[in-house]
Parts: sequence; structure tokens; C-alpha cells
Amino acid sequence: MHELDLRLKTAAGFVRQGSRAADIGTDHAYLPVYLILNNISPYVIASDLRKKPLENARRSISGLSLGDRIELRLSDGLDAYEPGEADDIIICGMGGNLITDILSRCSWIKDKRYRLILQPQSHAYDLREYLFREGFSVIEETGVRSEGRVYTVTAAEYSGIKDTEFSDIDIYFGKLIYRKDDVSREICSRTLGYLKVRYKAELEYGNRALAAKFESIIKSAEVLLNEK
Repeated sequence: MHELDLRLKTAAGFVRQGSRAADIGTDHAYLPVYLILNNISPYVIASDLRKKPLENARRSISGLSLGDRIELRLSDGLDAYEPGEADDIIICGMGGNLITDILSRCSWIKDKRYRLILQPQSHAYDLREYLFREGFSVIEETGVRSEGRVYTVTAAEYSGIKDTEFSDIDIYFGKLIYRKDDVSREICSRTLGYLKVRYKAELEYGNRALAAKFESIIKSAEVLLNEK
């Protein structure tokens, strides 16, 4: 069996024991196989937008006698899913804006029974803003280093309360800013660098209001990051 990388293993660790799972954009189905063989999920739907990744997935599960526990499905995001088919929905390895688009097209995920496990490759802050705005709460969030890169993995559940009071710190840094591990701090440091570039650009090109906003976020983040 293919060894699961730490990025996907972290996502698997957020799946609730005994829950049916959906792996969106499964590619080789390594994650579904891991969930089944480690007795985390009794049943997984592994889907992808394209046929070739599903063929890769079929080869991965071939010979493992898992055909009755892993279903392969052609689907653009969650478009080919029905409510209740899966409890925990995993979307890894896509940009934050694409994940947001997939979620925004699916109304039935706004239900407290479901858990979203998300690993954006970029624009994690846009994804967080969507979650907060649409009534989801971030249950757990961590940084992980895998194969030389750092990633954020987030678990969220629908609370039904649209948080209109979330701060810019919540959007840009999430729970990572309160974690003291090296990877989470590295991700926060990179986000801080991005905000400093944005601040300088807005200051130089005349949007003083935005510059002031970024300056305020930077100062608040630096205080939190420097706390012992």
C-alpha cells in the first residue's frame, strides 16, 4: 500500500471515527484506502472531475478487495452528491478559492451533521472568510510540513450562526496564530510577510484606508506571535 504523506495523514486524523467520508479530488484514492484499512471510516466515496484520476484510483484499490467499501464517482466537486451520502467531506490539494467555489454550490452542507476537512494550497484566508460568513465554525486547524512544503489543514462544522464579528486576525491567521509549533509559526510568518507587502503597496499607491487596515493587522499579529 502507498504510504500516506503527512499532509493527507493529518487530514485523515480530522475524520471522525466511524463516519462515512467523501474525498473530493481523490486522484489515486490513497486517502480513502487509508481511512478504510485503518478502520476510521466504514465507507468512502472517492470522486474526481476527470476520468483519468479515477482510473488511477481504481488501480490503487485493485487487489485490496475494497470495492464494496470505496465507491468511485465522477463529480465536479460535490455536484454529483446527495445529502446524507457522506458525513465527513474532505477537500485537499486545491486552491482556497476553488474550495470556496465547490462549497458555495452545495447548500446541503449547511447542516450540523457534516464536517468539512479542508487543505487549501493557497488563499487560506479567503476560505476562512467564506466559512465564517456562511455560519461555519473552525473546530481545529494545524500547520503541517510534508515533502518540503508547509500546509494548513482545517476542520470546520456548521453552527448556523453567521459570525459577523470575526476579526482580520481570524481571517488571515486562523487558529494557527495561537499555536506554538514551528510549522504553524512559519505559516503565520509567511502570512505576515504577505501583509507587509500589501501594506507597503497600498501606502505607496494611495489607498491610505487599506494601508491603515493592514498596518493594524500587522501590529496585532506581531503582538500575538511574540507572546511567550
